[in-house]
Amino acid sequence: MIDQPSQSDQPIVENSAEDITDLYVKIADVVCERLALNQRVRRNLPEGGRLRIDRQLPFLCLYRHPPEQPSDGARELITTEASYLFASGKPEHHTGLMLLIKRIVAAMREHFGTFLLIEVWEKQRGSQSIDDRILFEIHSTDEASIPSTIETMRSALEKISIRRQSAEVSVRRDTSIQPLGSRPLELDTIDSHPSGCCAIGLSVNPIYRDSSSQVLFPMVLQALRRQLTIAFRRTIAEFTGSRSNGGDAVDSAAFHEFGPSTLVRAARLVDQQLSDISESFDFLLQVTPTNASEAEQAFQKSGYETSPIFNYRPLPYHPNLLKRQLFGIEIERIEDPTLAHLCWEKQEELDRKLTALRDIETPSFIYNSLQLYGSVDENLLELAIEILNRVPETPPNPNDTQSVGALKLMERAREEIDYYHRRLCDFNGTVEPSESIASGVMVSRDRLLVSPTCSLNEDRIEALMHHEIGTHLLTYFNGRGQPFRQLYAGLAGYEELQEGLAVLAESLVGGMTRNRWRTLAGRVIAVHSLVEGLTFVETYHLLCEEFGFSSSRAFSLTLRVYRGGGFTKDLIYLRGLSRLMEYLAAGHDIEPLYVGKIGLQHVPFVQEMRRRKVIVAPRILPRFLDSDHIRSRLEACRKKNVIQLVEMKS
Repeated sequence: MIDQPSQSDQPIVENSAEDITDLYVKIADVVCERLALNQRVRRNLPEGGRLRIDRQLPFLCLYRHPPEQPSDGARELITTEASYLFASGKPEHHTGLMLLIKRIVAAMREHFGTFLLIEVWEKQRGSQSIDDRILFEIHSTDEASIPSTIETMRSALEKISIRRQSAEVSVRRDTSIQPLGSRPLELDTIDSHPSGCCAIGLSVNPIYRDSSSQVLFPMVLQALRRQLTIAFRRTIAEFTGSRSNGGDAVDSAAFHEFGPSTLVRAARLVDQQLSDISESFDFLLQVTPTNASEAEQAFQKSGYETSPIFNYRPLPYHPNLLKRQLFGIEIERIEDPTLAHLCWEKQEELDRKLTALRDIETPSFIYNSLQLYGSVDENLLELAIEILNRVPETPPNPNDTQSVGALKLMERAREEIDYYHRRLCDFNGTVEPSESIASGVMVSRDRLLVSPTCSLNEDRIEALMHHEIGTHLLTYFNGRGQPFRQLYAGLAGYEELQEGLAVLAESLVGGMTRNRWRTLAGRVIAVHSLVEGLTFVETYHLLCEEFGFSSSRAFSLTLRVYRGGGFTKDLIYLRGLSRLMEYLAAGHDIEPLYVGKIGLQHVPFVQEMRRRKVIVAPRILPRFLDSDHIRSRLEACRKKNVIQLVEMKS
């Protein structure tokens, strides 16, 4: 669901003290009209206040800003929620503010029968030892009436940890809910049935601000907001009785349903800007040599002893100017901590890619690559070596004429795209010849690019269709159907899961040949050699002499890894498959992974957004999942590791 602009977002001119109550009355009239129709509420309040209610909800988070305190920090702790109100804590606002809150409570109680008000304020700081601790104090006027709700909040707050510190939580019973220096909430005068509305106060030690200089620590505040929102939603879920199927506890994911369900304008703008920059350059194309064939011929003429020289396309932009645009994006305006986290991640990844492009053919390139894709750990290296030891090289059969050229491959690819297009009309991928790619086939956004010199064995064609079209293009078009553009532009680090899914698909349809397994393992060996400091020539000979690769395949593997100055991306194929196998072995479903271009690390965030209806389920799933036989093979894979998958029969 996308938040549309409305007249309610127009700023309110500050008025004199005697008119403030009248302003709140007028606002309350409009708010209640919209809530009765289950419409979203976005209202600016006098003197910088703000009311947001995403839809009809049985709760409201409140912050009253004390005039003598800094304006940033505490109010950000509640703006993560789908229903919040922050307002001035000046005495002249109290009457109007209480009237507005009472009207909201009455309207929502009519719909839900009960209502929870959570007021947050900053704890008064004491000694320095107290200042550095994560302290929460829960305030309640009648703890006995909602004991499970209080206990849920206490338990959830105790799970908060920042900078290796765990939170300390206490519960206090008070005669009224009020920050120090403010008037108490007057909930007992809402109507004749006050028991239908419960209030909880939460005082927070402001560890996100220096106690003496009042300087804000934004990273600490960001970490606190992300964790505090889970505590709020768990508390609300317990209060409303959103329990698991067994009825004993709050469902492990159901509490996210109380989060925001709209992609507001600030988030949509940031999403658009990040996508525009992401699509303004083709990272893989820029690090792909334009003279691969000529370089291989020169390498052969040197007796395989002189490192080839590669040529690259000139950059049609200046990376630093793109960075200026990138860091001009105001991600901090996004209130939703999940969306903000994903956008911060993407901004950082784009920055690293632009730095890498600036550093092509310099010693610095490899360090950028290591930041983006990492290096080979001991377990991955052992896995690659074991595959190569178990699977010997299959020499080409001179009598085998079942090879498929570029034209027939492109025809087959168009048939596969037509199949998906019939199932999803927005699946409008194209197939194009391209002389500018190093591999025979690759996907670039909504295009399948095929080298005119590409030639494949017949037994690899179906696997290739499932890899390139049934994974890469499918997740692109699934992402295109989401309101969050990053799901088709690609969340940070999405490539590893993409390749893991694609390789698994090849295996499930019986298309992983011996040489294909060896290629994936050989890429890991080549990356490890690169990071260990071996030269192009040394890595080439290592692949040929120690692991039995043919000359042409060893050159191709080494080229892919040494291009640009040292490119470690090729390790993600085998690592992605290995981590995907662990994910499946843990009992997780594979379907959510096709929602767009995401990484395994993003699954909790994606599932949360699906719970909140910010995004929807994948609109289309891979073709192979229609087969009962393949689904049975997939279930069998849950009990296998990668080596067992290598040995799995078709």
